[in-house]
Amino acid sequence: MTERYYEAMRQKGFSNNTMDSIRKVKCPKCGFEFSLTYARTFACRGCAEALRNCPKVRCAKCDTEFYMKEMAHIANPYKERAVANHMSNINTKYYDENGWKKSR
Repeated sequence: MTERYYEAMRQKGFSNNTMDSIRKVKCPKCGFEFSLTYARTFACRGCAEALRNCPKVRCAKCDTEFYMKEMAHIANPYKERAVANHMSNINTKYYDENGWKKSR
């Protein structure tokens, strides 16, 4: 079921980086399942590193940080960098559009 959802999104023109940023990942410490987009929205809000291509993911439930490359669908450092850049660009644009500060 999940793979059909991602395939439908890809057919609608969503980029691979967008697809990778919404895939679910499980926190290695507490087992909470979330997407990178969710983590950047809640756990990383206000962190300046989130807008500077941070390669880390922070669990919104227990605050454990781990690297994106530990996510099963991000298999190499090039993919990790591409997704980090993509998320930073999205967050920067969102902050600019809403007039929010880029730091805590």
